[in-house]
This record gives sequence, C-alpha cells and structure tokens, in this order.
Amino acid sequence: MIYLDSAATTKVLPQAAEAAVRAMCETYGNPSSLHKDGYLASKRLDLCRKTIASAAGVEESCLYFTSGGSASNNLAIKGYLSNKRRGKIITSAYEHPSVLECFKLFEDKLDVVYLEPVNGIITEESLIKVLDKDTIFVSIMHVNNETGAINPVKELCKLTKKLSPAVFHTDAVQGFMKEELSYSFADMASFSGHKNHAPKGIGALYVKKGINLLPVISGGGQEKGLASGTENLPGAEAWAEAVNIQLSERVSHKAHAVKLKALTKEILSDTGYIEISPDKSSPYVLNIVYPEYLSENLLHYLSERDICVSTGSACSSKKASHVFKAIGKPEYSKSALRISYSFDNTEDEIRRFCEVLKQGLAEIIKVR
Repeated sequence: MIYLDSAATTKVLPQAAEAAVRAMCETYGNPSSLHKDGYLASKRLDLCRKTIASAAGVEESCLYFTSGGSASNNLAIKGYLSNKRRGKIITSAYEHPSVLECFKLFEDKLDVVYLEPVNGIITEESLIKVLDKDTIFVSIMHVNNETGAINPVKELCKLTKKLSPAVFHTDAVQGFMKEELSYSFADMASFSGHKNHAPKGIGALYVKKGINLLPVISGGGQEKGLASGTENLPGAEAWAEAVNIQLSERVSHKAHAVKLKALTKEILSDTGYIEISPDKSSPYVLNIVYPEYLSENLLHYLSERDICVSTGSACSSKKASHVFKAIGKPEYSKSALRISYSFDNTEDEIRRFCEVLKQGLAEIIKVR
C-alpha cells in the first residue's frame, strides 16, 4: 500500500508502539496512585512531558496532556471564554472544526470575527483591521490541514499583543515537528500525537504561566485540574519515543518532503491540475484540483489500487469543505485531492501514485 494521507493520521513508528506496550505491561500503575507503581508511572509521565515540551520549545510545567488536538482546542477556547460575558474574539474562517465549532458557541454573547484568508494566508493586514481594545481572544492555526498554508502565527501573536489585551492561541497540530518553531511565543498552543507517528488518543495543550483556564471536564483533577481523567501513559510514552526518534532528523525529513512534493508536481504538470496550496505552504501537504472530475471518483480509483489520498480533512470528509469556501473557491471543493507526505514515503511511491492517477484521469468519466 502507498499511504499519502499523513495529514489525516500517520503510521505509528514500531519503536513508539513498543514503548506503549512496555508502559501497558510494565509501568501499568495509575500515575495518580500513591503507591510505588503509581509513583513510577507518574515519573515516567513527567519524562514524557519534558520530551514533548522540549520539542515544542515550551516549559514542561506548562504542558498539559489531553486526548488529542480537538480536546486541546476545546480546553483552550472553552476554558478561557466560558466565563466571559463581553468582548471580541477572532479566528480564521478555515480553522479546524474543533476550533470553529467552539467559536460558534459564543456567537450569542461575544463579538465573533472570522478572518478570510488572503491568497490562502491569514495576513497581518487582515488582523490589524479587526484588532481593538475590546479583543479578548485570538486563535489562528499554524498550518492549515487541507491546503498546507503556513500562517505567520508568531508575527500575528506579536501584533495581537501590540494592539489589544487579547490572549493568543494557535492550533499547532499540523505544524509541530514539521515546522521549526518554538511555540513559547503563544499564550496557548495545541498538539496531537497521531500526527507525529504516535498512536491516536494523546495530545497536549501548552498554557503559558498566568493564563487562567476553567476545566472542560470535571473529575479527578488530573493535569493540575485542567484535564480530568486517568492519564494515558502508554500514549504519552509512545509519543515521546516517536518525537525523540524524529527530533534530530526534522531538517532532513522536511527536505525529503520538499523533494517529494516537487516530484509530484513535476510528473503531474501535464495533467492540467489547479494547485490550491498557496506558495507559502507546508512541503508535507499538496492540494490540487481537477475541475472536470469528482475527487471522490478519483479517490476510489486510487484506493482500489492500494493508494491512499484524501479529498480534504478527515474530520469533514462527508460534507463540502469549509476551507474552499473560506479561500473563495467553493466550486472546487468536490474536485480536490489532498496528497500529504511523510518521511517514510519514497520517490518510487510518488511515481507509482502519479502513474495510477494519470490512468484514472484517462478512464474515469468527466462530470463537466
């Protein structure tokens, strides 16, 4: 099988899976228990926290484990805004659904602004127009999961702090371990393990000291009361192991992705696709459109030949993409293919994918 859908989820590294098994079979005490096994589990969890925090460039004491990126986004947004009664909150129109759905909850009591991207990017100029002294919260994603657009979040945060008293949050799920950026500039940042070759069910939220959140889940008070529920030590161990393995190779992995993306575009250059990914986009994501075809038909053609790509976000695969509406190209949403790469993809896999896609374009009936 050729897997080119790593923006949806990544293959778990064998070493990460082994780390999870060791945790389940050897360090299986509850980290909140007071006996010896609980203490050992708690210490292992702290080591995992240190590894993830170091890779993200943030203080380990400010990193809280969650069940994933969506849980982190919900905790950041609801946790900060649930007791607010007035003010302006700003996000982009093409955020992940776990951000947008949270913002919708506050439309009846707060002034909610959805920024439209300009040439696929959320610009400083766009943010300047809406920031004011009444702005209390801004959330802009680092890397868009459908187009790969890289937003200048560090600059956007600096601008937010200059022109308003707002707290700045970034969904860093698609950027962490792929873009070399320390997230300590932000007030909050969300991460997810299964985008980094770790299992599903583990994530984290960075919360800068001095930022006060209300818990979203009530319970046993784990993670300093912010994320109740028994800690997922096997998931944390696997994520830390995956991060450790990839850390020293981040630069070479990115260069490899650059090469794979360029090769894809070169081989498909004669097929008449329209590139949706902006110039400033992640090398790990390529979104292209064939206007005369339904992407679902192309996807199934490829899938039947053991090649996995996507039509967009896995979280909204059964409905029209809000991202295409946000970038002003809603007519292309049903004709798009998202190809997303990993360090373990090969050039031969890309050549095979392009060959099969070309065959599909020749065999599948056009809809326009």
